[in-house]
Amino acid sequence: MRGVGLPRGRVDILGPVILAGFQHRPGVHCGSTALSNALRARGLDLAEHMVFGLGAGLGFYYLTGSSQSPTHAIFGRHLRLEQTACAVLWAGIVDRKEDDPARAWDGAAQALARGLAPILITDLRHLPYAGTRTAFNWHSVVLAGYDPERRVAFLADTEREGLCEVAFDDLERARASDGPPFGYTGRQWMEIEAPARERPMAEAVTDALRRQARGMLEGRGPSGVAGLERFAEDLPDWSRSVSGEADRSWSFRFGYQVIERRGTGGGFFRVLYTRFLEEAERLVPSLARLGLSARMRELAGRWTALAQAFKTLSEAPGAGAPPPVVGIARDIAGGERHFYEEVAALVP
Repeated sequence: MRGVGLPRGRVDILGPVILAGFQHRPGVHCGSTALSNALRARGLDLAEHMVFGLGAGLGFYYLTGSSQSPTHAIFGRHLRLEQTACAVLWAGIVDRKEDDPARAWDGAAQALARGLAPILITDLRHLPYAGTRTAFNWHSVVLAGYDPERRVAFLADTEREGLCEVAFDDLERARASDGPPFGYTGRQWMEIEAPARERPMAEAVTDALRRQARGMLEGRGPSGVAGLERFAEDLPDWSRSVSGEADRSWSFRFGYQVIERRGTGGGFFRVLYTRFLEEAERLVPSLARLGLSARMRELAGRWTALAQAFKTLSEAPGAGAPPPVVGIARDIAGGERHFYEEVAALVP
């Protein structure tokens, strides 16, 4: 691979720089797709669903407040998926950030020169190929190369085939965004290294399952199973606690989108996790007796049913969640608590 060029000022190399042997395999979620790509670049070839499950990727966050839009929002992916997956796999991960734009670019480009595939945190609305004006500043992409003459970066992004070209200036705006849901992320990127020795996959799977259960059960306030139960109890009051009709509609519509669309793979990431459990049961035969994949598939279906109900409510002026819809949410909360409690008690 040729040397590193800077996006501004003097450039000493000619032609595009591409990470040798880089392979992008499209996926459904930006974080797990990016991590799968980054690990593959270092010789550890794992499917997206395995990366997601090994990262104990399921989560729950329930955020409310008059200063946010919508005023009632849920999220279904754990924030530390990448760090957990690397810990479970004994792989190296370094989280980096830079306030200075030149140093932020230089750091990512130098990682590329060392044979790494850096994962950049971006705001989706500033990536022109995404075609959206909706801010989302926790979108993961992999920097696979760049062309200093044309001043474009080559990004691997989730479901898109091949690499996407983005002008340096647009990429800088995407990395420097202070938009929702997390505000300024400090031009953050992650550098992923292969493990010094490969961990037995059966051992990694059971470790990840225990971490997943513990993370959901130990959540407090708006997170984990406790947050899910609070969400289910609050749901009947959503239509009365919103800031107006537009916010009422958007709260339900956003709920539908983050459960069923927006890179979740359907069922609030639970379909993706079901695929992990199916493979885990093949790798660890004793897990098959617990029926975890079948139960998670059922939970994913309930989340999809809730999403469809939210979509309908978003289109009905003034509508609140009726008892049958609240019942779905409460069934989900109870089902998820029981699932993680059983995993914690039964997975060796």
